[in-house]
Amino acid sequence: MASRDERVRLLWSIVDRLSRLPLGAVLVVAVAARLAAGLAFSAGGTDTYEFGQIAENVVDGHGYAYFPADDEGPLPAERAADFDETDGARWLPSAYMPPLYTYTVVAARTVSGDSTTNLVWAVRGTNLVLSCAGVAAVFALTRRLIADRRAATLAALGFALYPPLVYGATQVSAANLYVPLETAALVALLAAAQAVAWRPWLIAAVVMGALTLVRAEAVLLIPVVALWLWWASGSRRPATETEPAPGPAHLAAPASSKRFVFAAGFIAVAAVFPVAWLARNTATFGETTTTIATSGGANLWIGNHEGASGSQKSFDTPDEIADEIRALPADDDFELQREAIFRREAVDYITGDPVGTVTRDVKKAALLLVADVYDKRSLNPAYLGGWFALAAIGSLGLLEWWRRTRDRPTRMLMAGFLAINIAIPVVFFALARYRLPIEVTLLTFAGAWLAVRAERYLMDSSPPSASTVTVPPSTMSPSSSAMASRSTT
Repeated sequence: MASRDERVRLLWSIVDRLSRLPLGAVLVVAVAARLAAGLAFSAGGTDTYEFGQIAENVVDGHGYAYFPADDEGPLPAERAADFDETDGARWLPSAYMPPLYTYTVVAARTVSGDSTTNLVWAVRGTNLVLSCAGVAAVFALTRRLIADRRAATLAALGFALYPPLVYGATQVSAANLYVPLETAALVALLAAAQAVAWRPWLIAAVVMGALTLVRAEAVLLIPVVALWLWWASGSRRPATETEPAPGPAHLAAPASSKRFVFAAGFIAVAAVFPVAWLARNTATFGETTTTIATSGGANLWIGNHEGASGSQKSFDTPDEIADEIRALPADDDFELQREAIFRREAVDYITGDPVGTVTRDVKKAALLLVADVYDKRSLNPAYLGGWFALAAIGSLGLLEWWRRTRDRPTRMLMAGFLAINIAIPVVFFALARYRLPIEVTLLTFAGAWLAVRAERYLMDSSPPSASTVTVPPSTMSPSSSAMASRSTT
């Protein structure tokens, strides 16, 4: 029977071997895991949510519509499945969901026909492609942050096998798009900050603009990101304790005026995407519309009203609000009026009970960062176990990277990214999939931590030899040995 030391060595040997897999093999693992999950979870029993209803209306010629209405007024969205068009009945124009992922479902609906099962499988095919893009994006992000291929491979493998990401690919969920897109945005921003040139800045602007069409709140971040780029591209600081930042650090930073022009260009290009959709919304609703989606008011109310659980999975709309919405005229601006009602109720609660709001925000943070007790999927052992393990290992890696890197702009970018992805659910409501961007970030640092620990353990436990006695001094960034503190010499 193997001793404890032998078992531990075997474990780290496996980690080390996995870190040497080619990226193509990791992609094969990602595809296999998601195909297996697709077979395990029935397509016929998968909900298509708002995306499916809007896609059906678009394909059937009713336009981008979600809420139905009859002669007596608007009907609840839940009545859509039973809606029978008759004289005087129609679908109301909509911007209820951001358009980018919705139109991927539209494309799936176009090729799948009327079958819900076929639609779900078509969406799963799209999600599979997006998952592969996510694997590549995590690999690229880790290389940018850690600059070690073995760490990047382990992070990508984590993305390929992480249970919430695998399960999510079987669902009709915008997270399948915005998770790889957010990761790609980080990669693009880090690349743009290293070179004040049109190509990387244009790519970053396009990715950021596309992100606004799947996460509506990203519109507010465009000027913030532009300011970060202006600052980061002018910084010439060493990345680590012992090694300079990539590029010609001895050269002067680009002139502030040049960086200002590039930042203005970034805003202009990125803004094209949301401005185009906002113009569509304004024309559709017949009045100026300043939000990408018309669900923000309801989302704010879900997490901010008397008796709110803080979770998107547990709430009931009071009769008085439902009656007020039902009394609205079935006009083109119905969604805007509905949105205003929910927003009014949420703001009244927040301003009327600030202590209760803060208390509930703390609860929402716990639901997000620990477990959502109102969501049975969040309590699944694979979900919980995977999250707790990732949180522990990823946090160790993040802290080690933060301590050793001197690249302040990159540190601020990653800290801001994590803070925003915590703040949004705390302001609105907790939902398991809203934690995914945080989990993907931790996968990056967990990969680095594991790669270094495997290398250190295997070298320390090997018989002394000329090739293993000395570990080259380095830091966590830019090489994986970076995380290993100075080893024995």
